[in-house]
Amino acid sequence: MTMRNEKLPIEGNKPLTCQIICGDSRKILKELDEKVDLIVTSPPYADARKKHYDGIDPEDFPNWFLTFHNVFYNILKEKGSFILNIKGRVTNGIRNRFVWKTIEALEEKKWKSIDDYIWHKTNPMPGYWPTRLRDGWEYCFHLAKTTKPYIDQEAIKVPIGDWAQVRLVNLNGKSAMRHNSENDSGFGRDLRKWVGKKKVLPSNVLSMPLVGVNRGHPAVFPIDLPSFFIKLLSPEKGTILDPFAGSGTTAIASLNLGRNCILVENNEDYCKIAYEWILKETDINKVEIIKKGF
Repeated sequence: MTMRNEKLPIEGNKPLTCQIICGDSRKILKELDEKVDLIVTSPPYADARKKHYDGIDPEDFPNWFLTFHNVFYNILKEKGSFILNIKGRVTNGIRNRFVWKTIEALEEKKWKSIDDYIWHKTNPMPGYWPTRLRDGWEYCFHLAKTTKPYIDQEAIKVPIGDWAQVRLVNLNGKSAMRHNSENDSGFGRDLRKWVGKKKVLPSNVLSMPLVGVNRGHPAVFPIDLPSFFIKLLSPEKGTILDPFAGSGTTAIASLNLGRNCILVENNEDYCKIAYEWILKETDINKVEIIKKGF
């Protein structure tokens, strides 16, 4: 079934589009002719329980994820990027390394590992484990087809901070010239380059809280997480894909940032939840919503 929003403007700027497709990404994405600028997704967590779509055994996870490799690679533009948010798992008291095995398997398929980001959870779930501490972070891997993917660093710069007032106002001594590391490591700094700057690049550690609102899905990431990567790694009016769409957070971030989006989710209930949240959290007068398969 296809549904188009009745509130679409008839004239003026072309509206953004949001496709919500219920089905298996491995099949759905083969049928799409368009190319996307960015894939942002968090796949089903690896789970030691009986195998099912939402809980792949950690030992099987790398091979299972490779079954999506071809469709992801083919639908991505040449300078596009792939952000994979993935959480590790402890089984039988040991940290399973399926996360790194998955990345290495993708690298063998010609994906380029551009950088590793850490999502620092500022409000991790409380609990007690006899041999470890609370899980306070998750990986976000930046993969691409080329070593020079599209990037807009200006879009995510942050205020330089108060330190500049102290260090840069009165440059003297070592601060007034390039200063190489005392231990001959080859690293150095030249504070003169920061004079007059108002903003700087953030680090690759992204601090943001877990979602505190029940959105009908067991693993909802905060909207700021996809928003950061959408601003950094896609152009305005570009197209964002989430092939494990869940409750539709990626779509809300995309549409509110002026990007088109494609959601694919094999759970019909989650597709319905995503649709309702998109209606609630975006300006539907500027969005064409296309529903398929639910």
